[in-house]
Amino acid sequence: MSTSIRHLAVLLLTSIGLWSNVVAQKKVRLINSDAWLYDKSWVDAQRLIGHVHLEYEGTHFYADSAYLFPNDNFDAFGHIQMIKAGEYTMTGETMHFEERTNTATVRGNVVLRDGQMTLQSNLLDYHTRTGIANYTGGGRIVSSKDQNQLTSERGTYNSKTQVFYFRKNVELKNPDYKVYSDTLQYNEITEVAYFFGPTRIVGDSTRLYCENGYYNTRLDQSRFGKNASVTSGKIKLRGDSIFYDGQKGVGEVFRRVTIADTTAGVQIHGEYGKHREHDSFSYVTDKAWLFQDLGENDSLFVRADSLFLLGNKDSTNILKAYHHVSFYHIDLQGICDSLVYFEADSLLELHDRPIMWHGNNQMTCDTVRMTMRYGGPDRLYMHSNALIIGRAIAASTSPSDTTLLHQIKGRDMTGQFQDGELRSLRVEGNGQLIYFPESDKKDKPRIIGHNKGDCSNILITIRDRKIEKIRLEEEPRSVYSPMDKAKPEDFLLQGALWQGSERPLSPDSIRR
Repeated sequence: MSTSIRHLAVLLLTSIGLWSNVVAQKKVRLINSDAWLYDKSWVDAQRLIGHVHLEYEGTHFYADSAYLFPNDNFDAFGHIQMIKAGEYTMTGETMHFEERTNTATVRGNVVLRDGQMTLQSNLLDYHTRTGIANYTGGGRIVSSKDQNQLTSERGTYNSKTQVFYFRKNVELKNPDYKVYSDTLQYNEITEVAYFFGPTRIVGDSTRLYCENGYYNTRLDQSRFGKNASVTSGKIKLRGDSIFYDGQKGVGEVFRRVTIADTTAGVQIHGEYGKHREHDSFSYVTDKAWLFQDLGENDSLFVRADSLFLLGNKDSTNILKAYHHVSFYHIDLQGICDSLVYFEADSLLELHDRPIMWHGNNQMTCDTVRMTMRYGGPDRLYMHSNALIIGRAIAASTSPSDTTLLHQIKGRDMTGQFQDGELRSLRVEGNGQLIYFPESDKKDKPRIIGHNKGDCSNILITIRDRKIEKIRLEEEPRSVYSPMDKAKPEDFLLQGALWQGSERPLSPDSIRR
């Protein structure tokens, strides 16, 4: 305001007895105005026109025109600027300032610039003392530092702490990812986003979901809780909480864990899990179990202390299970101390005291190798101390009745399956056999004798889960006795023991 206008203002105010009121107004200061008008009959405010400049507690306000009221409130119009030196700049079309609450309400193409952050909205409330800005009609924030762009319907920004709080249809965009959330808090200094409500993070090959958690956008690290899941390529992680390092491609899952290979139909479960992307390595422990969908209502279930899933370049997997292993398939069940399954070769290996059950047969040896076909067993290789025992059907009155057992023993054995049924068995080296022939009566079969033999090799053919033919090769010796002449001490080979009580009988016996 020029000197002449200031003197004129003093004279006018003194003449009408209002100068004392102006002196009392010392919170909002008038720095400049091209013209000044006052007419109480029209409005009880100073009307300021042209290059208006007001100051309040270190904040400077600029406008084309303004009304300055006796209580230090003011309305400003046209080319609004609100500047706190060294802190922020805000522009807009109109402004209402409430001195009692220290709040400036700016409307129309509002832009707040704070360092490398720009906030845009059509309606913004700004508290000059706390440095808190609120918008309710939609807003957009751009950070030139981290190339983040964030939009939401409602939001709060604290310029002193540089913390944002967003609500409803929140979307955070970055060249490398996008975040969609219901409620989000973002710290401009630490570049950490906190989620409260359903949230999705979408990258080039990674999808993340949670209902609470945080994401460090600078380090690409996140921790998610409540219905948390991470999908990276063909692998999906789920659990009560997940820690995920996007730079290293490593995810850790805690409680009620599921790590799934969506292409192979494999899921491993437990209470703790870990996945590495670079070598497609997955690990689950603590109540660990596995489910694999083999198609056509066919499934494999495996339980162990620890389960490992290793991916190959050809997108197939290697499954490794360690300690207290048990597995269930409709055609085959077993236990051992370690198990390896090579998906590319459909090869299953059991190590360290393996026991398998197929129908009425129990198979034991030092090491088992089995090839699978169409989800079921195809060929069986039993190495060292091989023994197969089977309950004699005609003698069994209940599943626990093991009084009479067919037994085949040798150094190694090879079995051939067809349609999930064992059809032939070849014993190589130190072959021994105990077999109880049955009568031909199908309605009431009964045991009619006892057959004991040994030779170097034995070839056995099986039909309808019964031994159809036995051929002893190389110096065979065989003794047949009717049951009334058979000696009970000859009924068992050394080491023959039915262990059906350890047999997994259903998927529920595998699932924890």
